[in-house]
Amino acid sequence: MRLRTGLLAALAYVLLLAIVALGVPLASSLSARVNDEVRSQAQGQADLVAATAADLLTGAHRKELDVLARTAASAARGRVLVVDATGHVLADSSGPAQLGVSYAARPEIASALAGRQEQVQRPSRTLGEEILATAVPIIHDRVPVGAVRVTQSVAAVHSAVRRVELGLAL
Repeated sequence: MRLRTGLLAALAYVLLLAIVALGVPLASSLSARVNDEVRSQAQGQADLVAATAADLLTGAHRKELDVLARTAASAARGRVLVVDATGHVLADSSGPAQLGVSYAARPEIASALAGRQEQVQRPSRTLGEEILATAVPIIHDRVPVGAVRVTQSVAAVHSAVRRVELGLAL
């Protein structure tokens, strides 16, 4: 009987080690995958808004541009800004307070206005937290005429990753 109990305990220990040995790399891989998915989704939303906004940058379409920014922000679970060729805000999913303000000095906006896509994780002085910023140029007749920026809280992304890891652990 003692031998049987000892064998069962040893088997349970080996099984626990196997679960941990397989679970840790799986959790790490899953975390990386969730992080990549969030980045890919932000890039996709920014590309979609930029393609749609190319014909909406004139004042006559400002209301449509606002609706586009708010809709995309909801899908991306973040904030969406649309700026003109000089970096001035034309639409902001968080409201009209920043309209007309220049974002040209923001590194990701500067890259997008130069015709390059950019995705960076950086601190936000205004929010006091890390953000994932994805910016793409708005192209019209092969020339950058503005930019779209999608920002998301890195803390929110990490929270989503932790939920996936917790689910895996359970």
